[in-house]
Amino acid sequence: MADLREGIGRRTFIKAVGTVGLGFALVGWSHDGRRTVVAALPGGDLDLDAVDKFVTPVLVPPVMPRAGIIRRRSGPPIDYYEISVRQFEQQVLPTGLPRTTVWGYGPVGSSPHNAPSLTIEARSGRPVRVRWVNDLVAPDGTYLPHLLPVDPTLHWANPPGGTEGRDSRPQHDVTPGPYTGPVPLVTHVHGAVGVGDESDGYAEAWFLPDATDIPDGYATVGTWYDFFAAKARRRFGATWQPGCSVSQYPNPERAGTKWYHDHTLGMTRLNVYAGPAGFYLLRGGPGDVVRDARTGERARLPGPAARAGDPVAERPRVREIPLAIQDRAFNADGSLFYPDTRAFFDGIVAPYLPATGPGDDEGHGDMPAGEGFSPIWNPEFFGNAIIVNGATWPYLEVEPVRYRLRLLNGCQSRFLILDFSAIPGVQVWQIGNDGGFLSAAVDLGAEAETRVLLAPAERADLIVDFADVPQGQHVLPNLGPDEPFGGGEPGEEFEPADPATTGQVMAF
Repeated sequence: MADLREGIGRRTFIKAVGTVGLGFALVGWSHDGRRTVVAALPGGDLDLDAVDKFVTPVLVPPVMPRAGIIRRRSGPPIDYYEISVRQFEQQVLPTGLPRTTVWGYGPVGSSPHNAPSLTIEARSGRPVRVRWVNDLVAPDGTYLPHLLPVDPTLHWANPPGGTEGRDSRPQHDVTPGPYTGPVPLVTHVHGAVGVGDESDGYAEAWFLPDATDIPDGYATVGTWYDFFAAKARRRFGATWQPGCSVSQYPNPERAGTKWYHDHTLGMTRLNVYAGPAGFYLLRGGPGDVVRDARTGERARLPGPAARAGDPVAERPRVREIPLAIQDRAFNADGSLFYPDTRAFFDGIVAPYLPATGPGDDEGHGDMPAGEGFSPIWNPEFFGNAIIVNGATWPYLEVEPVRYRLRLLNGCQSRFLILDFSAIPGVQVWQIGNDGGFLSAAVDLGAEAETRVLLAPAERADLIVDFADVPQGQHVLPNLGPDEPFGGGEPGEEFEPADPATTGQVMAF
């Protein structure tokens, strides 16, 4: 095996230098100063030149239908949902290219599962209760393996470890291949306030699907699952059954943009990349108001938003639109690409666990010096295609009026810098962020450039006025880098994203 010291130090390694083959080339310098091509960014064998841009209309996520309403002797009623994660095919790439197998949330026993998933509409002060179901099973009841390579050498859920070895870092006699067993899941509502620990999607409270072929000796639930199941029964009378959990969200906080996603120990990056995530929009409550800067009165925000049961044909009239922006990579058959070797990230090919060896030449690495490296896990990942609401480079047809765009950066590692300055005549105000409405609307056009910076998982609530925008197609660029973001100005402290791929988000 190659000497680990011939690998590239993390801090000297990443540099985007142009196009090679189907993607970027990452180059760096070894300890002796040799220039080395490390890996394509990101990989996958889909020729992006074959992917037409701005030919797919943006999907406005439908509203998640309730399973019922729980009425109580005292207190407000509870909106009750039964939501499952299922595997299905979706036209993520433009029509004419292969469909993509993904996972997504949707109502139990019903067909509208999507990635990103249906939107949960909630009211401040009115609780939401959800029975979350892991339905990653085939039609014959057997479990479905993961769509992506799972590294079993990490500190992770580890179902094969059984009750004693779950939620731990297992020991291996030889370097293992990817885990191919049943997939653990547990859902977290990102940004929710006042949630009991039994309902918060605790990473060690995962559960496997209720499949017919779970291997003997496997742990079917995480370390904290039974404890939280008992607590949910005491707190709000919910019974957890195999393959599911029940969570309750009191929603005491003010209005805001939240989202829900998987939270499984050591697998969140893979599970969310496969698709299961959706918006959780909370309305009402204290502070649910934006003041008109001219009058000081309550401002009238653009609407309507999508409503439960809206026909798809009527959605063009919707003017409050959640937009989940993510980066992905694809293979030519339409499947999602994700690296299956640590060498993809920085060229490290040895020593992999259980072997031992030195740390890298700068004393860095994902393991302490003297231990081997996990063979599959990558410290970070950047896709070479942008998807918005589950479609690559879509378009949104708008009228010359104001829209409310509720943005989510759903990327794993990528910071987004959305440059609305590229749309002539547009006006943009930010009215909210992760915590809800701002105390006053911020005119982003008051700065030299009308830009929105979003870290992974960050949200922004915008009013975008197209009244003075010329008729035609206008592309929204992303100036964030194709590498970790360290601050500064695009083109000065770092190179912006590739203007032909990840530097384009969508068209209006």
